[in-house]
Amino acid sequence: MLSLLNLFGMNKSRVVAAYLFVFLGVITLLLRYAFLQISDHQKLLSKSIDNYSSVVAAQPVRGAIIDSESIVLADNRVSYAVAVLPRDAKNIESTFIALESQINFTAFDKKKYYKQLRLSKNYDWVIIKDDLSNVEVANLTAHGYSFPNLNVFAHTKRYYPFQDLYAHSVGYVGRVSTNDKKKLDSSGTLSNYVSNDYIGKSGLEQQYESALRGTLGKKIIRTDAYGNEVGLVSNNPATDGYTLQLTLNNRLQQKASQLLGDRKGAIVAIDPQTGGVLVFVSKPSYDANLFLDGISPSDWEDLQNDKGNPLLNRAAQGTYPPGSTFKPFLAAASLYAGVRTASYRFNDVGYFTLPGSSHRFRNSGNEVLGTIGIVDAVTHSSDAFFYKLGLDMGVDRMDKTLPFFGLGSRTGIDLPQEATGLLPSRAWKAKRFAKDPYQRSWLPADSVTMGVGQGFNHYTPLQMAYATSILADDGVAHRPHLLSRVLDKSGSLVYNYKESETKIPISKADLDLVKLGMQRVMQVGTGAKVGAGARYTMAGKTGTAQVVALQQNSRKSKFSGSQYKDHSWFIAFAPVENPKIAIAVVVENGGWGASAAGPIVRQIFDSYLLQAESGFQESQIKYKKFTPTKITEPDSAVSTDDENNDTTVSDHPVTQPEREEPVGDSNNDANAAQ
Repeated sequence: MLSLLNLFGMNKSRVVAAYLFVFLGVITLLLRYAFLQISDHQKLLSKSIDNYSSVVAAQPVRGAIIDSESIVLADNRVSYAVAVLPRDAKNIESTFIALESQINFTAFDKKKYYKQLRLSKNYDWVIIKDDLSNVEVANLTAHGYSFPNLNVFAHTKRYYPFQDLYAHSVGYVGRVSTNDKKKLDSSGTLSNYVSNDYIGKSGLEQQYESALRGTLGKKIIRTDAYGNEVGLVSNNPATDGYTLQLTLNNRLQQKASQLLGDRKGAIVAIDPQTGGVLVFVSKPSYDANLFLDGISPSDWEDLQNDKGNPLLNRAAQGTYPPGSTFKPFLAAASLYAGVRTASYRFNDVGYFTLPGSSHRFRNSGNEVLGTIGIVDAVTHSSDAFFYKLGLDMGVDRMDKTLPFFGLGSRTGIDLPQEATGLLPSRAWKAKRFAKDPYQRSWLPADSVTMGVGQGFNHYTPLQMAYATSILADDGVAHRPHLLSRVLDKSGSLVYNYKESETKIPISKADLDLVKLGMQRVMQVGTGAKVGAGARYTMAGKTGTAQVVALQQNSRKSKFSGSQYKDHSWFIAFAPVENPKIAIAVVVENGGWGASAAGPIVRQIFDSYLLQAESGFQESQIKYKKFTPTKITEPDSAVSTDDENNDTTVSDHPVTQPEREEPVGDSNNDANAAQ
């Protein structure tokens, strides 16, 4: 009996344990169920969606680039393309063979396809052929049953209606490369691009990529077991890019390009009161449309073999000896340094000699000017006066004062590439000629030749235009810029370019003396023919820069080719009393400044200042203008201060370049690389 009770007690314990085990198991299952349904619901839902869906990128429309009068300089057009998904490209070579009977499919198209394929993911459409004609689209549509894995679709594509006119300022876009991806990844913006996307490669397209690009959208589509689209799960539309309105004036840009013609050179014009660039021409140039999908080997070979070097941005990266256009800035610097005064007089006998030397540094044409002051020296471009001034200033003073005008440093223009030019110093020469014991020391003759804009110093046309604008605006330095403002697609203001200005320490009285000399240049001096009959006041300076140094009275036959002719320079501003335009023009191997560059300046000034009478305005009617799109909801990025009616931006879509101040001592060691 006792053993039965013990057995019953043991069975009861087991039953309780079993019930407890079952109870705990149920509780665990309930807790797990609650966790999966509540806490981990979103994660599991995402995984579930991934099993039957695909993510498709929605491309934003790139913002336009327009001139100061809203003429479109960089546009978007509709292009038709045929593409394939990488997963469906197993027998792509046979597809290529079949396509040849339907479209014009070249070896270069095949090369571009394979290049894109290497950078693509499984659900990135890889373009086989872009820019299909209407006939080709019709052929592919009619024979779609033969190409079940191909997709013919329309997309927006960049287009530059003025071809080569803005290649060095607006720049161009191209396909995202491996290097581009690395940069995007480091900046945290790679997720805003797909593998075969477009990105700014040069010019403003590169500088303001973040504003022009817009934001990539995302569409999740439902797919069947074969990966075919059968429905839509969600759609997050893309946000289109902003429109850039520039300070450039298309009417003036075209005029400048026409005047320069087939000659090599550059023209830069600036509004002295704002720093806005009105003209930015570099010739020869190239058609920016060539680079959109990768330039063809034949086109690339043509550009590489072109002796005119059309890929060089002469306006911002081409450096030249300034010749006599350097003289006004040296004159102003000497007045500031106390090396010259308004009452100083010099006897110009047609040449200058260094103490202890018999070598004569002669005036151009051996002209003898007699007793002159600093105003007459600028007016008549006395080489003898400035040879002596270069020696008296010395390299150290020149190195400290000429940077006031931005010489020897980047202007800070909103372009990704710009040359520093070269304002030489003792340190620069010692480094440049480190292996030559004689040359590495700064010699008195170096200062003499520097005084007339020859020797080692080289500057870009942009730097010379900037320096001229500083002089024109009584010593106020406005950083040059191409961007005026940023607009959304409705035409509403998003951002105004924040102008940057500083005041150089040279007095207005000293600058006025130099400006008087430049005004007389256009009346009785070396630019008198250029200034004759002008209906506005004009100040300028001619310049003729040697390409090769020859002994006096020597023109050796080996330097008789046109490539050895002097460069033609002209700087100017107008009207003198209220400057609206400052300009620098260089014509490579153009000869005397007043004959080649001077007439270009005069006609540009006439066109700009007398535009109501020029008749050139009407010719702009044929060009496409920016047309705002109506938007029902206001852009939240912009707010208006009702009290003073100022427009402000909460999140600026652009980053302005850092400025190298034109005041203070220069640091020219960096120029050694030049």
